[in-house]
Amino acid sequence: RRKQFWLILILMIIASFAEIISVGSVVPFLGILTGPEQVFNHSLAQPIITIFEIKKPVELILPLTLLFITAVIFASIVRFYLLYTLTRCSFAVGSDISIDMYRRTLYQEYEVHVSRNSGEVINGIITKTKILIAEIISPILTMISSTVILFGIVGTLLVINFTVSILAFVIFGLL
Repeated sequence: RRKQFWLILILMIIASFAEIISVGSVVPFLGILTGPEQVFNHSLAQPIITIFEIKKPVELILPLTLLFITAVIFASIVRFYLLYTLTRCSFAVGSDISIDMYRRTLYQEYEVHVSRNSGEVINGIITKTKILIAEIISPILTMISSTVILFGIVGTLLVINFTVSILAFVIFGLL
C-alpha cells in the first residue's frame, strides 16, 4: 500500500503541474489567434520562432496551437491516470476491509453461525463495503487529489503575480 500512496502523491503533483501548463498555455494560444504580431514580437516567443525558423507572425499559429493541444492532452491523460489509480486504490482498500469483515464473521462462535442466514451475512458485507467505497473512500481520495491540484495552481498564480491573484480571489470569492 505504501507504493500506491507514493504513486498517488507523485501523480497528484504531476497532475498539478500539467494543469498549470495547460491553463498557462491558453493565454499564448488566444494571443496568437487574436494578435499574432504581438506574440511574434514578444521575447518569450523568440525561442519558438528560432527553432521553427518562422519568418511571419501568421506562421506562429500552427506551432502554438500544437503546443496548446499537446499540453491539454497531456494534462488530460495524467488526470485520467490519476483517476484510474485513485479508483483502484479505493477498491483495494474496500477489498481489504471486506476481507477483514469476512474474517471476523468466520471466527465467531458456531452458535452464531447456526442462528444466522449466511446469504444475509454475505449480502450485508457486500452492501456495506460498496457504500464505504462509493460514499467515503473514493470521495475522500478525490477531494485530497483536487485539493493538491488546487494548491498547486493557486501557489503558481501567487508566485507569478501576487497582487493580481489576490485581487482575482477576492472578486471571485465575493461573487
